[in-house]
Amino acid sequence: MRVMFNTKNSMFKERRVFMKIAIVGSGNGAVTAALDMVSKGHEVKLYCRNQSIDKFDKAIEQGGFTFNNEGEETFVKFTDISDDMEYVLEGAEVIQVVIPSSFIEHYAHTMAPFIKAHQLIFFNIAAAMGSIRFMNVLEDMHIDVMPKFAEVNTLTYGTRVDFEAARVDLSLNVRKVHFSTYDKEELSDSFDTIEKLYPYIVKEESLWKTNLENGNPEVHPGPTLLNVGRIDYADTFALYEEGITKHTVRLLHAVELERLTLGRKLGFELSSAKEARIERGYLERQDEDEPLNRLFNTSPVFSQIKGPNHVKNRYLTEDIAHGLVLWSSLGREIDVPTPNIDAIIIIASTILERDFFEEGLTIDELGKDKLGSVSYTHLTLPTTPYV
Repeated sequence: MRVMFNTKNSMFKERRVFMKIAIVGSGNGAVTAALDMVSKGHEVKLYCRNQSIDKFDKAIEQGGFTFNNEGEETFVKFTDISDDMEYVLEGAEVIQVVIPSSFIEHYAHTMAPFIKAHQLIFFNIAAAMGSIRFMNVLEDMHIDVMPKFAEVNTLTYGTRVDFEAARVDLSLNVRKVHFSTYDKEELSDSFDTIEKLYPYIVKEESLWKTNLENGNPEVHPGPTLLNVGRIDYADTFALYEEGITKHTVRLLHAVELERLTLGRKLGFELSSAKEARIERGYLERQDEDEPLNRLFNTSPVFSQIKGPNHVKNRYLTEDIAHGLVLWSSLGREIDVPTPNIDAIIIIASTILERDFFEEGLTIDELGKDKLGSVSYTHLTLPTTPYV
Protein backbone atom coordinates (compact mmCIF):
# COMPACT_ATOMS: atom_id res chain seq x y z
CA MET A 1 0.00 0.00 0.00
CA ARG A 2 1.23 3.48 -0.81
CA VAL A 3 0.26 6.40 1.35
CA MET A 4 1.70 9.47 -0.30
CA PHE A 5 1.22 13.20 -0.15
CA ASN A 6 3.03 14.85 -3.01
CA THR A 7 2.23 18.54 -2.88
CA LYS A 8 5.07 20.58 -4.37
CA ASN A 9 6.35 23.50 -2.37
CA SER A 10 5.47 26.62 -4.36
CA MET A 11 8.75 28.19 -3.28
CA PHE A 12 10.58 25.77 -5.59
CA LYS A 13 9.22 27.72 -8.57
CA GLU A 14 10.83 30.86 -7.30
CA ARG A 15 14.30 29.61 -6.48
CA ARG A 16 16.79 27.04 -7.61
CA VAL A 17 16.63 23.50 -6.23
CA PHE A 18 20.13 22.54 -5.15
CA MET A 19 19.85 18.83 -4.27
CA LYS A 20 17.36 16.01 -4.20
CA ILE A 21 17.31 14.72 -0.64
CA ALA A 22 15.54 11.75 0.89
CA ILE A 23 14.90 11.72 4.63
CA VAL A 24 14.44 8.27 6.17
CA GLY A 25 12.78 8.60 9.56
CA SER A 26 9.84 10.48 11.02
CA GLY A 27 10.86 11.61 14.50
CA ASN A 28 12.08 14.94 15.85
CA GLY A 29 15.36 14.98 13.95
CA ALA A 30 13.97 13.66 10.67
CA VAL A 31 11.09 16.14 10.43
CA THR A 32 13.41 18.99 11.40
CA ALA A 33 15.92 17.93 8.74
CA ALA A 34 13.16 17.89 6.13
CA LEU A 35 11.98 21.40 6.99
CA ASP A 36 15.53 22.73 7.23
CA MET A 37 16.43 21.32 3.82
CA VAL A 38 13.22 22.62 2.22
CA SER A 39 13.87 26.04 3.75
CA LYS A 40 17.28 26.04 2.07
CA GLY A 41 15.78 25.30 -1.33
CA HIS A 42 16.36 21.57 -1.67
CA GLU A 43 13.84 19.07 -3.03
CA VAL A 44 12.89 16.76 -0.17
CA LYS A 45 10.88 13.58 0.32
CA LEU A 46 10.41 11.94 3.73
CA TYR A 47 9.79 8.28 4.51
CA CYS A 48 7.51 7.30 7.40
CA ARG A 49 6.36 3.80 8.25
CA ASN A 50 2.70 3.19 7.42
CA GLN A 51 1.71 2.55 11.02
CA SER A 52 2.98 6.00 12.05
CA ILE A 53 1.97 8.15 9.12
CA ASP A 54 -1.30 9.35 10.70
CA LYS A 55 0.70 11.64 12.96
CA PHE A 56 1.23 13.90 9.96
CA ASP A 57 -2.53 14.51 9.52
CA LYS A 58 -2.40 18.06 10.91
CA ALA A 59 0.59 19.00 8.74
CA ILE A 60 -1.10 17.59 5.65
CA GLU A 61 -4.33 19.41 6.49
CA GLN A 62 -2.61 22.79 6.75
CA GLY A 63 -0.01 22.16 4.03
CA GLY A 64 3.11 22.14 6.17
CA PHE A 65 4.62 23.04 9.52
CA THR A 66 5.21 26.06 11.67
CA PHE A 67 9.00 26.13 11.93
CA ASN A 68 10.72 28.03 14.74
CA ASN A 69 14.41 28.04 13.85
CA GLU A 70 16.33 29.44 16.83
CA GLY A 71 13.65 32.08 17.39
CA GLU A 72 12.89 32.87 13.75
CA GLU A 73 9.39 31.56 13.02
CA THR A 74 8.11 30.78 9.53
CA PHE A 75 5.59 28.47 7.90
CA VAL A 76 7.25 25.84 5.70
CA LYS A 77 5.17 24.16 3.02
CA PHE A 78 6.06 20.48 3.09
CA THR A 79 3.80 17.48 2.53
CA ASP A 80 5.90 15.11 0.42
CA ILE A 81 5.63 12.31 2.97
CA SER A 82 5.27 8.68 1.99
CA ASP A 83 5.37 5.12 3.31
CA ASP A 84 6.73 3.95 -0.06
CA MET A 85 10.50 3.58 0.38
CA GLU A 86 11.16 3.10 -3.33
CA TYR A 87 9.39 6.38 -4.11
CA VAL A 88 11.26 8.30 -1.41
CA LEU A 89 14.72 7.05 -2.40
CA GLU A 90 14.23 7.33 -6.16
CA GLY A 91 16.42 10.05 -7.63
CA ALA A 92 17.88 11.14 -4.29
CA GLU A 93 21.47 12.35 -4.31
CA VAL A 94 21.74 12.35 -0.52
CA ILE A 95 19.80 10.01 1.76
CA GLN A 96 19.71 11.27 5.32
CA VAL A 97 19.05 8.43 7.75
CA VAL A 98 17.63 10.04 10.90
CA ILE A 99 16.42 7.19 13.10
CA PRO A 100 17.16 5.60 16.49
CA SER A 101 20.42 3.68 16.22
CA SER A 102 18.68 0.47 17.33
CA PHE A 103 16.70 0.46 14.06
CA ILE A 104 19.61 0.72 11.62
CA GLU A 105 19.44 -2.91 10.53
CA HIS A 106 15.65 -2.78 10.18
CA TYR A 107 15.73 0.25 7.91
CA ALA A 108 18.74 -1.06 6.00
CA HIS A 109 16.74 -4.14 5.03
CA THR A 110 13.87 -1.93 3.83
CA MET A 111 16.14 0.45 1.92
CA ALA A 112 18.57 -2.06 0.42
CA PRO A 113 16.60 -3.14 -2.69
CA PHE A 114 16.29 0.47 -3.86
CA ILE A 115 19.77 1.86 -3.16
CA LYS A 116 21.92 3.07 -6.07
CA ALA A 117 25.72 3.18 -6.18
CA HIS A 118 25.89 6.95 -6.79
CA GLN A 119 23.86 7.80 -3.68
CA LEU A 120 25.39 9.09 -0.46
CA ILE A 121 23.84 7.58 2.66
CA PHE A 122 24.37 10.05 5.48
CA PHE A 123 23.69 8.90 9.04
CA ASN A 124 22.56 12.10 10.76
CA ILE A 125 22.29 10.51 14.18
CA ALA A 126 24.36 9.96 17.29
CA ALA A 127 27.29 7.88 16.03
CA ALA A 128 26.70 4.12 16.12
CA MET A 129 28.85 2.73 13.29
CA GLY A 130 25.87 2.98 10.94
CA SER A 131 27.98 2.67 7.80
CA ILE A 132 29.42 -0.74 8.68
CA ARG A 133 26.09 -2.01 10.02
CA PHE A 134 24.36 -1.04 6.77
CA MET A 135 27.13 -2.70 4.75
CA ASN A 136 26.69 -5.89 6.76
CA VAL A 137 22.99 -5.94 5.87
CA LEU A 138 23.81 -5.49 2.17
CA GLU A 139 26.18 -8.45 2.41
CA ASP A 140 23.63 -10.59 4.24
CA MET A 141 21.08 -9.82 1.51
CA HIS A 142 23.64 -10.56 -1.24
CA ILE A 143 23.20 -7.10 -2.74
CA ASP A 144 26.27 -6.02 -4.70
CA VAL A 145 25.44 -2.31 -4.96
CA MET A 146 27.75 -0.26 -2.76
CA PRO A 147 26.67 3.35 -2.14
CA LYS A 148 28.79 5.95 -0.40
CA PHE A 149 28.51 6.18 3.38
CA ALA A 150 29.07 9.04 5.81
CA GLU A 151 28.24 9.63 9.44
CA VAL A 152 28.53 12.21 12.19
CA ASN A 153 28.96 12.05 15.93
CA THR A 154 25.65 13.69 16.78
CA LEU A 155 22.34 14.75 15.33
CA THR A 156 22.82 18.17 13.77
CA TYR A 157 19.86 19.66 15.64
CA GLY A 158 18.59 20.26 19.15
CA THR A 159 14.87 20.08 18.36
CA ARG A 160 11.36 18.94 19.25
CA VAL A 161 8.27 18.33 17.08
CA ASP A 162 4.65 18.79 18.19
CA PHE A 163 2.78 16.68 15.64
CA GLU A 164 -0.67 17.62 16.92
CA ALA A 165 0.11 21.27 16.25
CA ALA A 166 2.33 20.56 13.22
CA ARG A 167 5.02 22.67 14.85
CA VAL A 168 8.80 22.28 15.05
CA ASP A 169 10.86 24.12 17.64
CA LEU A 170 14.51 24.00 16.64
CA SER A 171 16.39 25.40 19.61
CA LEU A 172 19.90 24.75 18.27
CA ASN A 173 21.65 24.14 14.97
CA VAL A 174 24.66 22.29 16.36
CA ARG A 175 27.79 24.38 15.79
CA LYS A 176 30.47 21.69 15.58
CA VAL A 177 29.78 18.24 14.19
CA HIS A 178 32.45 15.60 13.51
CA PHE A 179 32.14 13.99 10.06
CA SER A 180 33.69 10.78 8.71
CA THR A 181 33.28 8.35 5.84
CA TYR A 182 33.93 4.64 5.75
CA ASP A 183 35.96 4.83 2.56
CA LYS A 184 38.97 7.14 2.82
CA GLU A 185 38.86 7.94 -0.89
CA GLU A 186 35.31 9.30 -0.54
CA LEU A 187 35.98 11.59 2.41
CA SER A 188 36.72 14.83 0.56
CA ASP A 189 33.91 14.57 -1.99
CA SER A 190 31.36 13.48 0.59
CA PHE A 191 32.48 16.21 2.96
CA ASP A 192 32.05 18.82 0.23
CA THR A 193 28.52 17.58 -0.43
CA ILE A 194 27.34 17.51 3.18
CA GLU A 195 29.11 20.76 4.06
CA LYS A 196 26.72 22.51 1.66
CA LEU A 197 23.89 21.29 3.86
CA TYR A 198 25.62 21.64 7.24
CA PRO A 199 28.48 24.18 7.19
CA TYR A 200 29.52 23.37 10.77
CA ILE A 201 30.79 19.85 10.05
CA VAL A 202 34.47 19.10 10.72
CA LYS A 203 36.34 16.52 8.64
CA GLU A 204 37.69 13.55 10.61
CA GLU A 205 39.79 10.76 9.13
CA SER A 206 38.57 8.15 11.59
CA LEU A 207 35.17 6.62 12.29
CA TRP A 208 36.48 5.72 15.73
CA LYS A 209 37.16 9.35 16.59
CA THR A 210 33.73 10.38 15.35
CA ASN A 211 32.17 7.56 17.36
CA LEU A 212 34.01 8.46 20.56
CA GLU A 213 32.85 12.08 20.18
CA ASN A 214 29.25 10.91 20.59
CA GLY A 215 28.23 12.48 23.88
CA ASN A 216 25.05 10.50 24.51
CA PRO A 217 26.54 7.30 26.00
CA GLU A 218 28.63 9.48 28.31
CA VAL A 219 25.83 11.73 29.56
CA HIS A 220 22.60 9.72 29.42
CA PRO A 221 22.95 6.21 30.93
CA GLY A 222 24.82 6.89 34.19
CA PRO A 223 22.72 9.78 35.54
CA THR A 224 19.52 8.13 34.28
CA LEU A 225 20.41 4.92 36.09
CA LEU A 226 20.99 6.86 39.31
CA ASN A 227 17.53 8.42 38.97
CA VAL A 228 15.44 5.33 38.17
CA GLY A 229 13.59 5.51 41.50
CA ARG A 230 12.45 9.04 40.82
CA ILE A 231 11.54 8.19 37.23
CA ASP A 232 9.41 5.30 38.52
CA TYR A 233 7.26 7.37 40.88
CA ALA A 234 7.35 10.91 39.49
CA ASP A 235 4.73 12.16 37.05
CA THR A 236 7.33 14.22 35.22
CA PHE A 237 11.11 14.23 35.19
CA ALA A 238 13.82 16.25 33.47
CA LEU A 239 17.26 14.62 33.51
CA TYR A 240 19.24 17.70 32.50
CA GLU A 241 17.43 20.12 34.77
CA GLU A 242 17.17 18.02 37.92
CA GLY A 243 18.77 14.60 37.43
CA ILE A 244 22.38 15.66 36.90
CA THR A 245 23.54 16.82 40.32
CA LYS A 246 26.86 17.36 42.03
CA HIS A 247 26.77 13.67 42.98
CA THR A 248 25.37 11.97 39.87
CA VAL A 249 27.71 13.96 37.64
CA ARG A 250 30.62 12.08 39.20
CA LEU A 251 29.57 8.94 37.35
CA LEU A 252 29.34 10.97 34.14
CA HIS A 253 32.89 12.22 34.68
CA ALA A 254 34.11 8.68 35.38
CA VAL A 255 32.72 7.51 32.02
CA GLU A 256 34.20 10.62 30.43
CA LEU A 257 37.68 9.72 31.71
CA GLU A 258 37.39 6.19 30.32
CA ARG A 259 36.22 7.55 26.94
CA LEU A 260 39.13 10.01 26.80
CA THR A 261 41.54 7.20 27.68
CA LEU A 262 40.17 5.04 24.86
CA GLY A 263 40.77 7.92 22.48
CA ARG A 264 44.32 8.53 23.66
CA LYS A 265 45.14 4.83 23.25
CA LEU A 266 44.06 5.15 19.62
CA GLY A 267 46.04 8.36 19.17
CA PHE A 268 43.14 10.84 19.42
CA GLU A 269 42.74 13.79 21.75
CA LEU A 270 38.97 13.95 22.26
CA SER A 271 36.95 16.87 23.60
CA SER A 272 35.87 16.75 27.25
CA ALA A 273 32.15 16.59 28.04
CA LYS A 274 32.04 20.29 28.86
CA GLU A 275 34.22 21.47 25.98
CA ALA A 276 32.27 19.40 23.45
CA ARG A 277 28.99 21.01 24.47
CA ILE A 278 30.50 24.49 24.38
CA GLU A 279 31.85 23.80 20.88
CA ARG A 280 28.48 22.52 19.71
CA GLY A 281 26.63 25.54 21.07
CA TYR A 282 24.71 23.86 23.88
CA LEU A 283 26.67 25.75 26.54
CA GLU A 284 28.24 29.21 26.59
CA ARG A 285 32.01 29.75 26.61
CA GLN A 286 31.63 32.52 29.18
CA ASP A 287 30.29 29.95 31.68
CA GLU A 288 33.05 27.36 31.25
CA ASP A 289 34.31 27.75 34.82
CA GLU A 290 30.95 26.62 36.23
CA PRO A 291 30.54 22.94 37.26
CA LEU A 292 29.14 20.78 34.48
CA ASN A 293 26.07 19.75 36.48
CA ARG A 294 25.10 23.39 37.00
CA LEU A 295 25.57 24.14 33.31
CA PHE A 296 23.24 21.29 32.37
CA ASN A 297 20.69 22.46 34.95
CA THR A 298 20.55 26.02 33.61
CA SER A 299 21.25 25.62 29.88
CA PRO A 300 18.55 27.31 27.76
CA VAL A 301 18.80 24.38 25.33
CA PHE A 302 19.06 21.43 27.71
CA SER A 303 16.45 22.79 30.11
CA GLN A 304 13.86 22.46 27.32
CA ILE A 305 14.51 18.72 27.03
CA LYS A 306 12.16 16.85 29.36
CA GLY A 307 12.19 13.20 30.38
CA PRO A 308 12.83 10.39 30.37
CA ASN A 309 9.50 9.51 31.99
CA HIS A 310 9.93 5.73 31.85
CA VAL A 311 12.86 3.59 32.94
CA LYS A 312 12.73 1.63 29.69
CA ASN A 313 13.83 4.47 27.43
CA ARG A 314 16.48 5.19 24.81
CA TYR A 315 18.75 6.95 27.34
CA LEU A 316 19.37 3.47 28.71
CA THR A 317 18.47 1.02 25.95
CA GLU A 318 19.95 2.72 22.90
CA ASP A 319 22.89 4.52 24.50
CA ILE A 320 24.00 1.40 26.32
CA ALA A 321 23.39 -1.24 23.64
CA HIS A 322 24.89 0.79 20.77
CA GLY A 323 27.18 3.08 22.74
CA LEU A 324 28.67 1.86 26.00
CA VAL A 325 28.79 -1.79 24.97
CA LEU A 326 30.86 -0.85 21.90
CA TRP A 327 33.22 1.26 24.00
CA SER A 328 33.59 -1.60 26.48
CA SER A 329 34.33 -3.94 23.57
CA LEU A 330 36.96 -1.52 22.27
CA GLY A 331 38.49 -1.29 25.73
CA ARG A 332 38.93 -5.05 25.91
CA GLU A 333 40.49 -5.05 22.45
CA ILE A 334 43.11 -2.40 23.26
CA ASP A 335 43.62 -3.17 26.96
CA VAL A 336 41.94 -0.06 28.38
CA PRO A 337 39.94 -0.86 31.54
CA THR A 338 36.38 0.52 31.54
CA PRO A 339 35.07 -0.37 35.03
CA ASN A 340 32.47 2.40 35.27
CA ILE A 341 31.16 1.77 31.75
CA ASP A 342 30.96 -1.94 32.55
CA ALA A 343 29.18 -1.28 35.87
CA ILE A 344 26.50 0.79 34.14
CA ILE A 345 25.97 -1.98 31.57
CA ILE A 346 25.68 -4.65 34.27
CA ILE A 347 23.32 -2.72 36.55
CA ALA A 348 21.11 -1.58 33.67
CA SER A 349 20.95 -5.19 32.46
CA THR A 350 19.74 -6.26 35.89
CA ILE A 351 17.15 -3.48 36.21
CA LEU A 352 15.75 -3.91 32.70
CA GLU A 353 16.05 -7.72 32.77
CA ARG A 354 18.08 -8.00 29.59
CA ASP A 355 21.71 -8.77 28.79
CA PHE A 356 23.22 -5.73 27.12
CA PHE A 357 26.61 -7.39 26.79
CA GLU A 358 24.95 -10.16 24.80
CA GLU A 359 22.65 -8.04 22.61
CA GLY A 360 24.76 -4.89 22.27
CA LEU A 361 27.07 -3.75 19.49
CA THR A 362 30.61 -5.14 19.62
CA ILE A 363 33.74 -5.11 17.49
CA ASP A 364 33.21 -8.79 16.66
CA GLU A 365 29.63 -8.13 15.52
CA LEU A 366 30.73 -5.25 13.29
CA GLY A 367 33.52 -7.35 11.85
CA LYS A 368 37.24 -6.89 12.35
CA ASP A 369 37.69 -7.22 8.60
CA LYS A 370 35.91 -3.87 8.27
CA LEU A 371 37.24 -2.19 11.40
CA GLY A 372 40.81 -3.33 10.99
CA SER A 373 42.90 -4.84 13.76
CA VAL A 374 43.24 -2.54 16.75
CA SER A 375 46.60 -1.84 18.35
CA TYR A 376 47.59 0.34 21.28
CA THR A 377 48.06 3.60 19.42
CA HIS A 378 46.52 3.15 15.99
CA LEU A 379 44.37 0.96 13.79
CA THR A 380 45.98 -1.26 11.19
CA LEU A 381 43.54 -0.70 8.38
CA PRO A 382 42.29 -2.52 5.31
CA THR A 383 43.59 -1.16 2.00
CA THR A 384 40.70 1.19 1.10
CA PRO A 385 38.15 1.39 3.91
CA TYR A 386 39.33 2.86 7.13
CA VAL A 387 38.14 3.70 10.58
